Amino acid sequence: MMFSVIEHIEYLVTLHDCVVVPGWGAFIANYSASSYDAEAGMMSRPRRSIGFNASVSHNDGLLAQSLVRREGINYNEAMKFIADSVTTFRQQLAMDCEVSMGRLGYFRRNEGRFIEFVPFYHSDGTDQFFGLNDMEIKDVTTLEQDMAMADETAAVIVPKERNLFIRKASRIAASVAVLIGLGVVLTTPMIVNRDHQNLASMAPSVSAPKAQQLNVTVEQGVSSQSISTVTTQPRIASVGNESGRYYMVIATLRNQQELDAFKNSNAALVPYMKVLKYKEFMCVYVARSDDYNTLMGLRDELPEQLRDIWIYS
Repeated sequence: MMFSVIEHIEYLVTLHDCVVVPGWGAFIANYSASSYDAEAGMMSRPRRSIGFNASVSHNDGLLAQSLVRREGINYNEAMKFIADSVTTFRQQLAMDCEVSMGRLGYFRRNEGRFIEFVPFYHSDGTDQFFGLNDMEIKDVTTLEQDMAMADETAAVIVPKERNLFIRKASRIAASVAVLIGLGVVLTTPMIVNRDHQNLASMAPSVSAPKAQQLNVTVEQGVSSQSISTVTTQPRIASVGNESGRYYMVIATLRNQQELDAFKNSNAALVPYMKVLKYKEFMCVYVARSDDYNTLMGLRDELPEQLRDIWIYS
């Protein structure tokens, strides 16, 4: 299957304050209101960050219903897919001490015992206030000091009788500007779009078949008869696909017909494609490396529709 439970979690987190993954734990949204730092003269925007609670792992049906709506499967199939995904997460933690959750963050095992979730605070997919920036707002005293320095500089060309009037007018204008700025910040409503339509993943995520102890064989990919001209060599070529512990898988297909169609629609990547056989599936990968982060860093080199990669070890 070409979809991942992670893309559903990413989507649901933008709509709900708590998203439970049965048997794994709950992703919980934490809000922090806007605040003003008088010393720095900065008004910080409101923020929404994601945390994780492993003790909340009951099934509330939210994630399963998302799979049913988007993927066209029944509820039992959805629950089985979630359970298989959780098994994959645990297996990857056991092997690599780390498992990625797309742009939400990642889990890591510390000292072989403790598991913690490390969120990505810069992720726009988890922050409904994305687009608002922190604002520099100086207090009246600071503005007066700045204006006094400007007055001293301008005194050589401004007559003394006019200087007092200009200073007073500048102070009044600065005070009005500060009050207007605070009014805009504190009264502008935050509009959050919670339209429950078919979800779409907001970021690349990691998908995998059902986790088991795998015995795999690698087959050289067959070049397509029609290959698009590539004007610049992608970074994938510099990494290579001949050796390395990790495989960068871009598609999981069921037969040769699907493989041929996939190559025809992605002709530019055919020179880098190879096939990793797993049971009845054909897993297409384009790069290998001993460094997990190197492969994760290549996602943006792929066409947008192929960035839902799977890093296989």
